[in-house]
Amino acid sequence: MESGFFYPFRIPKQYSAGERRSEGLSLDLERFDDVEADDRASVIHLNSTYLDMIDRWFTIRGGMSSILALVITFILIVAYWFIVFLHALSDFEKGRMSLAVFVILFGVMSGLLFFVLMLAKRTIGREFFTYTHFPIRFNRKTRMIHVFRHNGPGGVLTVPWDQAYFHIGQGTQARSLLDLRGHVMDGDTVVDTFAVGNFFNTEEPIRQIWKFIVVYMEQGPQALPNDLFICTSTSTRWLNCFLQANAYCDIFLRIPLIKWVFVALIAGMRWLVMKSCREPAWPSEIVDESAIAPDDVYRWAEPAVSGALATDDKAWAALQARQVRRQKKH
Repeated sequence: MESGFFYPFRIPKQYSAGERRSEGLSLDLERFDDVEADDRASVIHLNSTYLDMIDRWFTIRGGMSSILALVITFILIVAYWFIVFLHALSDFEKGRMSLAVFVILFGVMSGLLFFVLMLAKRTIGREFFTYTHFPIRFNRKTRMIHVFRHNGPGGVLTVPWDQAYFHIGQGTQARSLLDLRGHVMDGDTVVDTFAVGNFFNTEEPIRQIWKFIVVYMEQGPQALPNDLFICTSTSTRWLNCFLQANAYCDIFLRIPLIKWVFVALIAGMRWLVMKSCREPAWPSEIVDESAIAPDDVYRWAEPAVSGALATDDKAWAALQARQVRRQKKH
């Protein structure tokens, strides 16, 4: 779940040509005849020129890892201040503690605090004051993939659509969680890795996302199912944070009372995280090549908050129909 975000991707350094053929996801749509193209709430922008998808970690932003890191750090700072400055220093000044004991206590507590702060920095530093999301753009006009990482020099990874190697990746800590994983290859050697869209605990949704992307890139937006719409919004407003927190807790928590306690905690934390972050901004050259025609009939509507477009009767009926088809299939 946190692979590639709080922790670097653990990837093989090499994939042989045979492994890529046997394990990779094919561009041949005939191999996916039994798979229904679906973005599975991963698309945030779609038009005739490009589609943008959320990063694998968008759903977990402001989650329990961040809450625990923040709480533990706060508790330790308070404990450090109380033990070292209010207790030990006072005893030392009054002669009730020797210099040697004070120095040892100060060193141990400072070392512990430093260690925890370094661990927390990996989590809190990745969350706060960064970006609301890290989009992946598939430009079908230029046939390029752009992976946003930051706004500075070298902040966007770019790889030709035909040269990227895609497969179903596994989480590092939670290996049951799967995602659509892309690799930039130099021969048989992996030189960079990125993940696309939401993660799931079965392969079927990943294959649906892959087929959605392939249909778009190879056949165009007109070939996509006409009962799909954009479900996910990257807005930082409170309602959106609450809806995302609810979706996050639906995955892991089934007991209603406990779930709603965590929804409230995560929604608040997510709101703080998102409000501290800025919107990603593509470099000017990518913006220029991603120009959208004013009369683009294939530009999908974008919801103000996640799920808002589902309030439309036709969209809701299409959503229910897809759910019924999935249940029958399984």
